[in-house]
Amino acid sequence: MKILVVAAMPHELKAIKNWIKSAWIKENLDIDYLCCWIWNYEAISSLEHYLTESKVPIFIWNIWICGYWNPKNVKKFDPIQVASVVNMHTQKEMVVPPFLCIAPLKNCFCGESIVWIKPEFRGEIWAFDDEMYFDMESRWIEFISSKNKCPCLILKVPFEFSWDGCLPDKWNFKEIACEVSELLFDLPYDNFLKVILDWIKNHENI
Repeated sequence: MKILVVAAMPHELKAIKNWIKSAWIKENLDIDYLCCWIWNYEAISSLEHYLTESKVPIFIWNIWICGYWNPKNVKKFDPIQVASVVNMHTQKEMVVPPFLCIAPLKNCFCGESIVWIKPEFRGEIWAFDDEMYFDMESRWIEFISSKNKCPCLILKVPFEFSWDGCLPDKWNFKEIACEVSELLFDLPYDNFLKVILDWIKNHENI
């Protein structure tokens, strides 16, 4: 079974790609890397095209940053595993089957645009347990994976940013790329990969 590592941008793939190249791994890994780029329609098109062209079983490992909010502004940096995705626009929830647990299970809110207005100002009930994670792609990564019957693990790394500075016209993409790369280089990839490989070995012939 091939492992497909999916992320939105090249700098998000760089950390895990460099780690796998430099790590002492006994297994003969079959790994591909796919940039889905930002926005949900890009994610749908890129992943669907890859899976349509592929002729082998695929384990999809989706890992990239996500937005984070809580009312006390407590910083979060540890990875989470997406257990369900809530459509911001319809409030409908899509459950992601937790066939393995690699990080704390959390809900993720997914929308068609960047969330830059604080949730408490929107008049909507989003937060679970006084916190929320959000992105623009998780819902569609899970949808396409499920449609193609591919096991999918969605990991998100909360990315610190100030609400005042997160308007797109205020972004400094070079600075963001540098900060994201530093954040992702510190993840425990050896633990992640061990859990994934153990699961694959136990399900290759099923």
